[in-house]
Amino acid sequence: MIKWMMMGAFIAGLALSLYKLYLFLPQKPLADDDTTSESVELLERIMVECNNAHPHLDEESLYQMMTEHHKFDPKHFWRFNENRLRHLIEHYRLKEPDFRIN
Repeated sequence: MIKWMMMGAFIAGLALSLYKLYLFLPQKPLADDDTTSESVELLERIMVECNNAHPHLDEESLYQMMTEHHKFDPKHFWRFNENRLRHLIEHYRLKEPDFRIN
């Protein structure tokens, strides 16, 4: 009898722990999640537009132009920095190997 009570308590504790873990995990995407494929595509479009419109930009200048672009939302892309730009350039070069910063 005590074995079954202990087994029941263990199963109840395990179920409660799993339920709490489920509640802890995010259920919907965050509003400012800039790692979604849509956000990355928007950043890539902005990057290509700025790179094509202004020749001879280095990474710092490209970063400045991108943050000043009319489609760039600083509240949504609040984590965007020069290091993230380098990652974005490398990510885009996987799709377009001929892409170069002017």
